Amino acid sequence: MHLRIILFIFISQIWKAIDSEQVEDEVFPEIRYMNLSVDPCEDFYEYTCGNFKHVYPLPDGVSTIDHFTILNDELTHLSKYILAEPIHPDDPKALKKAKSAYEACMDLNYLDSIKNPELIIVKQQKGFPLIEINQLQNATTYSFLDVADAVSQYGIPMLFKVQAYGNPGNASDNLIYISSLDSTSLTPSQIRAEHVAPYEQFIEEAFSSLSLSLGRTKRSLQPFDIFLRQMSLKLRDACRSKLEDDQVFENLNAVVNFMRGVFTGGYLGNASVETINGSSLYSVSLKQLNEWTVRQFNKTLQLDWVEFFQHIFSQTGTDIHEETQVMTYKGLAELLYGILNMVRTTEDHVIKSFVMMRIFTHLAPDSDGESRRFIEEYFTSTKVDVLPRWEYCTRKLIDSSDTASISFATAYEYQLRHYNVNDYKKALKLIQDLQDSYKEIIENTTWMDQQSKKKALEKFENMIIILGHPDISYDKRKLDRFYDNLRICKWDHYGNFIRLKAFKNAYQISQVAKRDRSFWEKSPFEANAYYNPPNNKIIFPLGMLHSVFFGNKNNIVDYARIGSIIGHEMTHGFDSTGMVYNADGVVDPWWSTETTNAFKIKANCFIDQYNKFYEPEIEQYVNGSNTINENIADNGGAREAYKAMKNMLQNNRSVTDTGVFTAEQLFFIGFGTMWCNNPSLSYLQKMHNDKHARSKFRVNGVVSNMEEFSKAFNCPTGSPMNPSNKCILW
Repeated sequence: MHLRIILFIFISQIWKAIDSEQVEDEVFPEIRYMNLSVDPCEDFYEYTCGNFKHVYPLPDGVSTIDHFTILNDELTHLSKYILAEPIHPDDPKALKKAKSAYEACMDLNYLDSIKNPELIIVKQQKGFPLIEINQLQNATTYSFLDVADAVSQYGIPMLFKVQAYGNPGNASDNLIYISSLDSTSLTPSQIRAEHVAPYEQFIEEAFSSLSLSLGRTKRSLQPFDIFLRQMSLKLRDACRSKLEDDQVFENLNAVVNFMRGVFTGGYLGNASVETINGSSLYSVSLKQLNEWTVRQFNKTLQLDWVEFFQHIFSQTGTDIHEETQVMTYKGLAELLYGILNMVRTTEDHVIKSFVMMRIFTHLAPDSDGESRRFIEEYFTSTKVDVLPRWEYCTRKLIDSSDTASISFATAYEYQLRHYNVNDYKKALKLIQDLQDSYKEIIENTTWMDQQSKKKALEKFENMIIILGHPDISYDKRKLDRFYDNLRICKWDHYGNFIRLKAFKNAYQISQVAKRDRSFWEKSPFEANAYYNPPNNKIIFPLGMLHSVFFGNKNNIVDYARIGSIIGHEMTHGFDSTGMVYNADGVVDPWWSTETTNAFKIKANCFIDQYNKFYEPEIEQYVNGSNTINENIADNGGAREAYKAMKNMLQNNRSVTDTGVFTAEQLFFIGFGTMWCNNPSLSYLQKMHNDKHARSKFRVNGVVSNMEEFSKAFNCPTGSPMNPSNKCILW
């Protein structure tokens, strides 16, 4: 009872301070998100974020609102003003191309006046078998090289994904990485789960769901079946084919069956699939892959992997030859055998129609009004938000949630308008403080033996942090040279986006056979931060050097937010995945057995802790094993940032408290309010399977493990935010 009275007086005093506009505007504007009627020792997330849902109510059709989505929207608006401006004579050619692409994307009247732009592809591919009579279908020839050419020309994966990834056994090069079409892309560890998925992701999910779709009768039609039928009939009419609807649908069913097979790994049958072995532990040469293919299929399959990849890489300037290496992993042999076997037993006209339908589907949002209506009806039926045209065009051109392409051109103008050199210097100082803090933490660990600790410090010293955007976004000459071969026309939006897709694909896979640690995989407008294990690097895009994450009026809040995020990414270098890679990004068991065992014991503490967090909205517990690496990174990042903040305060006496909160309290409140969100039920259900825990537990899990938090808020031992058993690793 006595504690409650003290707490009530404390809260009342804070509420009086909140009435002051000076506190609201100058000290800590995010105070409006807080619910000060909650005891911070009981539920710190609710204390810091309990009012966020009232400040930002969730509109219909929106899955979640948080500071990342708010920032993403702001970056989109700022970029739109850049792209929508008239072209200036002194603009870099690259920026002129971006502005021209935006103008063409927005000119729907002109786009709609050109009916059926898909006919361009039909002409390029010399016919569309799906809407042709049997005699023409049977005369169709379509080879693996034709498939490879389509991947290169349209930038869309076909039978499987082809990516570049770091060679686990060699720090100087990358390998070709082959995976199934429905596999997760090889994206680095990010601070937050992707929150604004591009249309392409929803389209790929639609293709993947075909394995569950019947598509035979009207009653059993799924939304994507309807879309495919609509597009088939549209192309039938545009090509003036005389096929009846039923014949078109019968042809489509054959294509859909092939699509299903591709997305479920092809057809293995009763085959005994030979393991793919190369001269290297982690890779196989294309020559060896050819030899494996011949042994598996004899002369029943015409495929030369060297030629195949030469065609895929034709726009990259990459030299593909017999000794070019492909990464091997468990399941690769079964994947390749299944896909190749299915192609081998499928008629050419079906494969060609499959390739063309994938192209038509991915380009539907950029086609004429009829195709856009078909795809938008599909999106609406599956509760995918259809973006306003300006927003769609802007997000595409800044690659806001995708791998990078023309976004570097927009970044040139963005950094001139919105990039503060002083903020950049401030960020560098903060990073230096974090590095000093983490280095000290490593040196003081008691669970690592000296040899493992020495190698950990070596890895930490070799870690690089890249801020803002690529260097070419500063330099007109280099920027224009980078985009020199990208053709953009104000009157050809459909063609522009075909070429942009091809450019993006070529840029990403151009890294095969070389290793550039400064390479930007993602857009500088990504509202995220990430760590890349093979390159031992952190990339912090320019968008994140932005309030609410950075540039706050109180340095303490910056350390709590950008500090804990950068610390989070640093810690990924030493989680259960990062521990596999040494200082050079090579897979190497550099921890001793004793240190590894000690790590596992400490990691299990986090697994047990997060397993106990219950989500009543979806009646599920957090999966502590699935979220372990992110939880380790969250805890390590906050601890490193707090230590750096304390060191900063010792050297900067002018930064103390707000008069309302102590410096220590403000740090934790800044950290907590950074993770405020208003999620929908569907978002919580989706997040349950993500490698990140939901925001509430990312906050409460961290602070409940920090003695510094308990002292700052006088939390009694045994309270929810001050358990007697705390999990500490870094």
